[in-house]
Formats: sequence, C-alpha cells, structure tokens
Amino acid sequence: MISVEGARFGTVDVAGSSADGGRVAYASYGPEDAPAVMVLGGISAHRFVCGDEDGTPGWWPGVVGPGAPLDPRTYRIIGVDYIGGAGASSVSLHGPEASVVTTDNQADAAKAVLDHLGIEKLHAWVGASYGGMVGLVFGARHSDRLARLLVFCAAHRSHPMATGLRGLQRRIVELAVDAGRELEGLALARQLAMTTYSTPEEFEKRFVSIPTWEEGSPHFAVEKYLKVQGERFIQCFDGRAFAVLSESLDLHDVDPALIRMPTTVVSVDSDTLVPPWLVAEMARRLPGTGRTIRVTSNFGHDAFLKERTVVGRVIRHVLAEEIPG
Repeated sequence: MISVEGARFGTVDVAGSSADGGRVAYASYGPEDAPAVMVLGGISAHRFVCGDEDGTPGWWPGVVGPGAPLDPRTYRIIGVDYIGGAGASSVSLHGPEASVVTTDNQADAAKAVLDHLGIEKLHAWVGASYGGMVGLVFGARHSDRLARLLVFCAAHRSHPMATGLRGLQRRIVELAVDAGRELEGLALARQLAMTTYSTPEEFEKRFVSIPTWEEGSPHFAVEKYLKVQGERFIQCFDGRAFAVLSESLDLHDVDPALIRMPTTVVSVDSDTLVPPWLVAEMARRLPGTGRTIRVTSNFGHDAFLKERTVVGRVIRHVLAEEIPG
C-alpha cells in the first residue's frame, strides 16, 4: 500500500502524433509544486514506480520511494505505462504500420502527460533500458521541456546482436501462437531474455552446476530460476504487448546531436545488450553537454536494478547539480 501524499493516477489522450487516438496511463507522486522527475524503466516496468493502493510494488526498490534517492517527498515522481504494452495505456495507430510503436511515440505520450499535469519543464528524466531510449528521444524532440537527462544502460540505437536475440524471442512467441500455446512460448522467450540481462560470471556465482535428481531426471538450479521468471512474466504480459515493445527496442534510432540539455549516460562494463563502446559512440556525438560514467559490475544489463548503491549515488549527484544559465 502506498502512503505518499499527493499520489494521483489517471489517463490522458495522446494527440498530435503518429499515436493519435491513443491514451496513456500515468501515475504522479509527491507535491505538485516539487521538481518533477519522469522515471521510466524496461519494457516490463509500469507506471506505479512508487506502488499503488492495491499493493503493486514499485519496480525500482531502493532507488525510488520514501528515503530513497528519488524520494516522492522531495520530488514529484511521474511514471507511465508504455503505449502498446501490457499496462493501462492504449494506442490507436492507423495504416499498414498499425502494430508498430516507436520510442518517438512513447516520448510524445510522455509529453501529453506533462501537458495534462501542467508541468512546463521536467527537473530531470531518469530512464533505464527502454526508458532511457525514450528519454533520449524526448530530449531530442522536446528539448524545451527538460532540464537534464540521466540514462542508464541505453544508447541512441540498438546493437545488432541484441536485435538478433530479440528477433529470436519474437519468433518463439509467433510459433507458439500458431500452435495455440502462446503463454508457453512467451514464457520461453522471457527465459531466453533473462540470460541476456545477466553475465556468465553472475550465473557462475549464483547457481551450482551439479543437478538434483527427481524421479530419475536431473534438474538444475538455473533451469528452475529461469522457469520461475517465465511464469512471473506471463502473469502480467501477453504475446502482443511483448512483440510490440520488443520490436520498438530494435526500431529505436535518435540523433545524439539533437539532445542539447545536460546529459549523463551510465554504461556497465559487462552489459552485452548495450555495450559501453556503443554508449561512448553516442556520447561523442552529444553537442558538448554529455558525459559518461562506466560502472563495473557482474550483473550486466540488469546492473541498473541491482547496483542500487552506485545507481543511487549517481542519481543524487545529477539531480542536485546546478545547471549554468
């Protein structure tokens, strides 16, 4: 249960973009006159970044919440459900690309929420993974609405290897749908995805290689872990939403030269989905306003979720900085 004063939930129409006719669901926490911060995560993240009345927990514990670096008593925290995803947002695209949702669409949806809430300019955008991609596009498309941008584990484009892996995941779901076993296929796709979020070093430390035997069959700890992750995912996602947002990751493309506000991009040395060299490539093209921070971690892409101390330290520093002019 949430106990943050000023918690507010709602939906707003998305107009004036290629997502015209859709609606985006949002959550806002904290004082309305506090510095506003948009907080978005991966494709499975949701708008309830500080939780909701029904007991849904926030997806970034230790980073967002009372007493955390992103404290709704200090900042006005805003989250959204991605259009095309499994949350309460909806999208009504028209024509031959009716199933395509881009990070441009998501950025415009976020702007619609700011317009609805009467927020002229965000104090900051804090985005991780897909939320970082959307933040980069927002910075390029709506620079007058953002004072500073902080991005974890995201770049200006997708790496071809990441695109290939996600393409395999989508194909698994497609074949499962054709066989009438959509949820099984979606669970398998999620299990495969989970192996790309981590590193061999973490799995080596976390799981034993020796199996347990049940009824004459070997069972491995890592298999059990991945199965549980797949089962959890299908409780809140469906094949359509997964395909739309997975493809959106691969369609992402933004010109860093258009991002003119102070921008901090954080990479992880072991992240194979968004490798540090790709983040550095983007940072070199930022127009003199960018800087990079490289984090050492065995958690790979998921370091933004698991390295809470260093993530929190970066957030506190960036949000407290004075911006010249």
